Amino acid sequence: MTLTDKYYQLRIRTDQPVNDLVVGLLSNVGAEGFVEEVNVLSCYFAEAKWNPSFQDDVMKFLGKLKDEGKIAEFDVDVSTVLNQDWNSQWEESILPIEVTKNIAIKPSWKEYHGAAKIVIEIDPKMSFGTGHHETTRMMVQLLEKYIKGGEKILDVGTGTGVLAIAAAKLGAASCFAVDTDEWSIDNSSENIRRNGVAGIVNVSKNEIETVAEGDFDIVMANLNRNTLLYIGTELYKRCKKGGILLIAGVLTLDEKDLLDSYGKIGFSRLEVMREAEWSSLAFKK
Repeated sequence: MTLTDKYYQLRIRTDQPVNDLVVGLLSNVGAEGFVEEVNVLSCYFAEAKWNPSFQDDVMKFLGKLKDEGKIAEFDVDVSTVLNQDWNSQWEESILPIEVTKNIAIKPSWKEYHGAAKIVIEIDPKMSFGTGHHETTRMMVQLLEKYIKGGEKILDVGTGTGVLAIAAAKLGAASCFAVDTDEWSIDNSSENIRRNGVAGIVNVSKNEIETVAEGDFDIVMANLNRNTLLYIGTELYKRCKKGGILLIAGVLTLDEKDLLDSYGKIGFSRLEVMREAEWSSLAFKK
């Protein structure tokens, strides 16, 4: 976690466990740390990254869950706190996880003793992409299905680099990974080297608009609803004819919006994968 004197703490209490959903929502907007208790989630933002709209977004999101009957009560409050060692608390809660029969993801400080043939080692440093969230797991499962070997892949919003690393270990010939956050670039570069795929995965601090168009066999983006709606046309331009697009970070309640939007752009739906409240979508150009 970045060393700074002051953090904003967004504390969320619900009567039913929805911590994973909120982590998925806030990881994509710059939350740097999470501390989980039973039905309580504390989310931490560096002062420079805090935006009051984050509280409004969480309130709207929890309101939707309440309307759907997923929760009955919730409370959200914001306070400022001094930096402390949240990282060590969080590290203790992260364990290796098998995302498929053949692929496991483990934090760098834990041992894995299972039977998975591919083991990806990640030092997430509080970033999104440890394999514990549904969106990461589903994207790895889709990559395992659609990578046949030798593909050229684009990873938009790489975060920890876990999906790019998975693609390389599954047989992709190359993967160009981009992110707009300098911290994510540093973290993903470290993880790429740790997993021995630096010769396959190239990571760069770029907007998708700067990426050359038209020749990627698989394009993937694990982001959030609004960003995915905004960059849909750009994703289409980067995907070659007959290529595959994989997207995640989509709540099931927003699934139709993404399917409709991407259908209008020109993508054909291949499949929808769902886990808990999340959907991952596969398209063909």
